[in-house]
Amino acid sequence: MRHRIAGNRMNMPEPRRRAARRSMMAGLIRYDHIQTTEARAKAIRGEVEKLITKAVNAREEARKHLAAVVSDEEQAQKVLEFARKGRFTFEKTVASNEERAQQSKAPLTDKGRKFAEDKLKARREELLAIISNEEDANRALKAAYESMVIELHARRTILSALPDELVVQKMFEVLAPRYVGRHGGYTRITKIGRRKGDAADIAQIALV
Repeated sequence: MRHRIAGNRMNMPEPRRRAARRSMMAGLIRYDHIQTTEARAKAIRGEVEKLITKAVNAREEARKHLAAVVSDEEQAQKVLEFARKGRFTFEKTVASNEERAQQSKAPLTDKGRKFAEDKLKARREELLAIISNEEDANRALKAAYESMVIELHARRTILSALPDELVVQKMFEVLAPRYVGRHGGYTRITKIGRRKGDAADIAQIALV
């Protein structure tokens, strides 16, 4: 009986094969194209497309979640950029030194307290400049944080398969917007010729 032989094994032991696949997939996403043997190009094509699809779907799901609360696209983008700077709520205040002591935090000097209060005030004004109504702004900010969680979950899933943060960042910031509305077919394999020595078929796999 034939067990545990699904997929292209690339004639390598499993740990080396896994490292080779990850290296080729990272190279393809980072540089938009790589040259390798035709067999290896076909071996990584399906997995690369699945990861890109996951990034596209997560980004689109996050966008729709925020758009359900903030219909204006430009306003939604500004709220999302604000949310990415860190957690904030209108109810947030600077804790007293007694409260900080209970939280095992160092006490604040008068200068440090003023700095923290000014920072909170500036963030409040920044958010209200985007959405003037405090209740609407709070609702929009909550939706923005929830959309970030949707995208973060997808990023972690992709990182488990392709542990390269810069590559995953490009997938979400460059490739996902590029392929919105496209259902698969993100790569193209072009035959180049044969390699000298073993006459293996050489091909270029590229992002379309």
